Amino acid sequence: MVSPETTTVRSENGAPRRFLHLRETLSQPVVAAFWAGGVAGAVSRTVVSPLERLKILMQIQSAGRDAYKLSVGQALGKMWKEEGWRGFMRGNGTNCIRIVPYSAVQFSSYNFYKSVSIVSQLMLSSTNTRQHFFEPSLGSDLSPLSRLVCGGAAGITSVVLTYPLDIVRTRLSIQTASFAELSHKPEKLPGMWQTMVEMYKSEGGISALYRGILPTVAGVAPYVGMNFMVYESVRQYLTPEGDKNPSAPRKLLAGAISGAVAQTCTYPL
Repeated sequence: MVSPETTTVRSENGAPRRFLHLRETLSQPVVAAFWAGGVAGAVSRTVVSPLERLKILMQIQSAGRDAYKLSVGQALGKMWKEEGWRGFMRGNGTNCIRIVPYSAVQFSSYNFYKSVSIVSQLMLSSTNTRQHFFEPSLGSDLSPLSRLVCGGAAGITSVVLTYPLDIVRTRLSIQTASFAELSHKPEKLPGMWQTMVEMYKSEGGISALYRGILPTVAGVAPYVGMNFMVYESVRQYLTPEGDKNPSAPRKLLAGAISGAVAQTCTYPL
């Protein structure tokens, strides 16, 4: 006979309470946004990996080289012919190591700042009103300007917390970015951690890992803020009357529109 002390505590529907507590925690907007942001960042970066590498290749080519004159299609064809599928995916692991925490922090901090914003508004309007940071409906009534500010703050937070990974990823990408050497066997490069330690030891300590962060923040903050602002506005417009959320294709369309608008408006930065 099993003693009461060793019996797993279960809820009314038979599921362990510990599991239900975990599910409840993961379903909170800030926590859910953290995990969803990380997964979405890895998937999206992998899908566009060929274009990401092509962008770096084309950005660092000098104007005097023939590769500088290649169109996007011709350049992708050259990469495929001389490197194959591995060429399209080269550097993607490094990109994912950087983008997963970056996206996770960005999405979760945006939800947190939205919560703080709406709670502040409620406290100012009524001292008797209480609102929990993880309330599912938080942020639904924020103005576009408030979303812009919350998004900008989320962009700054994600950059500050993950910038060392970004600067190391950029350095490793540039070391192998040359159209002229696509057909050559790439030399084995040090890993991200080894590169980070070497930069810290030989280039000035922690300041070396945050070199260039100010112009990065100046570009990321308005981009992320505008991205979130446009996305939520378009998402509301695309949501059918009576529904709480739009369908997945409509969410994808809203994301594409917001990304294009934000990138176009902030590209010079």
